Amino acid sequence: MNIWEAFLLAAAFTLACAGYVGKKVIKIDLSCLLPKNWKRAKLKRLLEERRTPLQGAGLRNDINKSFENVLLPLSRADKDLLPARMDMTFRRNTERQLELLKQRKLRREIRLADVVPVPKNDFKRWNDDGREWRESILQCCALERFVPSGGGRPVQETYHKKAYARILQSRHVRNADRTGKKENYYADRIKVICPSCGAEVELNSQQTVCPYCGGVMQSDFYDWQTEAFEVYEEIGEDLQRALYLLASSMILFICVFLCLWLIPDTQVSLAAGFGVAIAVLASILIIISRKTAKQEKLPEEIVRYSENYLRSCINESLYQKISDTDLMEYSVGSIILKKVVNTEKTTQITARVYISETYLPEGKKPYTKKYKRTLTLQRARYPQRRKSDGSFFTEKDCPSCGANFIPDENHCCSFCGYGLQVNNAKWIVKKNQ
Repeated sequence: MNIWEAFLLAAAFTLACAGYVGKKVIKIDLSCLLPKNWKRAKLKRLLEERRTPLQGAGLRNDINKSFENVLLPLSRADKDLLPARMDMTFRRNTERQLELLKQRKLRREIRLADVVPVPKNDFKRWNDDGREWRESILQCCALERFVPSGGGRPVQETYHKKAYARILQSRHVRNADRTGKKENYYADRIKVICPSCGAEVELNSQQTVCPYCGGVMQSDFYDWQTEAFEVYEEIGEDLQRALYLLASSMILFICVFLCLWLIPDTQVSLAAGFGVAIAVLASILIIISRKTAKQEKLPEEIVRYSENYLRSCINESLYQKISDTDLMEYSVGSIILKKVVNTEKTTQITARVYISETYLPEGKKPYTKKYKRTLTLQRARYPQRRKSDGSFFTEKDCPSCGANFIPDENHCCSFCGYGLQVNNAKWIVKKNQ
């Protein structure tokens, strides 16, 4: 069989196999052809006047409030509207963004419409490293605009047909309350002792009036602290399957083509090509699965590992001193652990980090740079231990606010600023490539 006959027969065989498999695994969605799903109709819904960014979205109050606490300050370029409880690194990033927007006389509007909570209208919850976490990801369409403060046409508009809005929050779990593994420690009302009359009172908000003596008790300890917010776009599941099918079809075509060209018997060559393609795909899947399994085991080698805390430490280290006045926003995305080395006292890790930076030059449109770096970081192997006068402490709570003592650059509590000299839990960057 000559090369052109082999090429045509391999192409026909590959198309037949791809069509059969694609019919089984890919669901064709024609809803995008409906008039209500056209870009013009979605933009109309996005630009509707609202009193609040998520008015009419049908979200539960706690989810709605969590998102609007970030969306409102950005849309009005007013850092005084930021929530009281925020991660220090995230607050510094957000405040820098708002200050630069104010200098450029702009507002950053993020409008969401057709909000579909994924998978349900609720938070995903988990616990690690002494903190309780919750995360909400909303599927929607989004429009991001940079609008002049005095009004006028937007400087830039970015439309996301299939967007995801993500909010991440956490709160400290007191050492005394960690009785077993729970998904939610403080979902129910909290009972406290009234400092005025000594009565037991249920504290279910930041301010509660004692029903016995009328004393007012205030507490923000159980409030959720905002750790991260982002709006991003991902390819759909069907498109992802189509890309995998395309890659598999290319491998099948090459194997079948070579076998048809080299083996005279057509039936034998087709069977051989199909078998070789299956073997190649199986080998690739085995290599990928082994590599993934190895990476998934690496966090288990780190005592009290928290990816969110590691991300916060990397953010703080990389952007402790910012010299570029046009840098508006920065974020650390995916973190892939490559190596973990434990000694008696320290843990050293090598990680690949994906970074995104958004710049806003004066008089120009904002633009984003994305790149990756390989970092080597180190910290104490057992960060919960603290040696003082020959004694070891399994955990140190801040004497001021009761939170896990996570120090800032001045060795002060990241939550209330109380000073205490301990720095063994923080990841320190040793090498940056």
